[in-house]
Amino acid sequence: MRSRSKHFHAAGFDSRVIPALELSNDQITAWEECCRTNAHLNSPFFSPHYTKAAAVAHGRVYVCVILHQGQVTGFLPFQFRNALHQRLGCAERVGGEMTDYFGLIAKPGLRIAACDLLRLAGLEHLYFTHLDQTQSIYGLKGEQPETGLLLKLEPGIDYWTQELRPANRKLASETERLERLVQREHGPLRFCLAESAWAQPLKDLIRSKGEQYVHSGRENMFVVPWRRRLVEILAEMRESSCTGMLSTLFAGDTWLASHFGLRSGGVLHYWFPVYNPDMRRYAPGRLLMKNIIQNAHAAGINLVDRGAGDTLAKRQLTNQEHLLYRGAWYRPGIRSTVFRLRMSLKWRLDRRLAAWAKSDPLASSSALKETGH
Repeated sequence: MRSRSKHFHAAGFDSRVIPALELSNDQITAWEECCRTNAHLNSPFFSPHYTKAAAVAHGRVYVCVILHQGQVTGFLPFQFRNALHQRLGCAERVGGEMTDYFGLIAKPGLRIAACDLLRLAGLEHLYFTHLDQTQSIYGLKGEQPETGLLLKLEPGIDYWTQELRPANRKLASETERLERLVQREHGPLRFCLAESAWAQPLKDLIRSKGEQYVHSGRENMFVVPWRRRLVEILAEMRESSCTGMLSTLFAGDTWLASHFGLRSGGVLHYWFPVYNPDMRRYAPGRLLMKNIIQNAHAAGINLVDRGAGDTLAKRQLTNQEHLLYRGAWYRPGIRSTVFRLRMSLKWRLDRRLAAWAKSDPLASSSALKETGH
């Protein structure tokens, strides 16, 4: 098949923009080396295999391969939401709303202005969220910071007994009491960190998570087929930089909670947790997290990334924080202006629909589902 690559030049760099599925083995190796040797890129969302999975599920996924003096020095993956956005040259982060990290994957020392990065990618506009604070080392910045929370697990230290219990004795004691109670009333706990027969548990998780979204007045992300397909592709992925992992917790034969996340080496990204609402009095989500924490070291996990959002439930079981930014990079021009006007109108409509939903809760679910993100 003939390559559909395009070539650009800006700020002393050259680039090739290629469909993600046309990445060569050498390019994938160079990409993974960037992630492996730079701690701030050690996330499954920065893996080339995540980008390729998004390309299979969604299509319209491209990678800007950046070269300096003929040598590959960085990668910028992105996608177009639809054909109109592609014609306008207006992109978003790979995986859209599904993706918890966005940014440039590059060797240390590369610095570039956002407008030059867009020129190299052949883009007029790029809207993003989840730009980590460490992207500033490349000269890239965003706006509207949001706190992200992490749980760092130190080698040789039992986090639950040696760190959490001394710091929050009430939380630890209450969790252990609920653990004893649910076992007394429903049977012994059965926990699996990584289900090998994941197909049916994943279907159950997607269904339950969708119901949870609707119940809370949010869009059910999984009604969009490509998002569901992306999760299914990732569930069977077993690359060192991106491995799907589905965890389950039962008390006897009663399902308590499940979680589907992604691993990159020693990092577990906590992504889609869901719990049995009929068992909420036992705090099943917290019991699940406790079991993941207590089994992490044996599985080679030393960091649990809880993603963006600062809630009490998250903060109780984390010990580090960082900032994630949103924003839009754009080049002056007609296509970018048209896109920004269109998005401004859409955001105004979304705000009006959100206000209407608050005043008429029964209408919120269908209205939000119609507009999407």
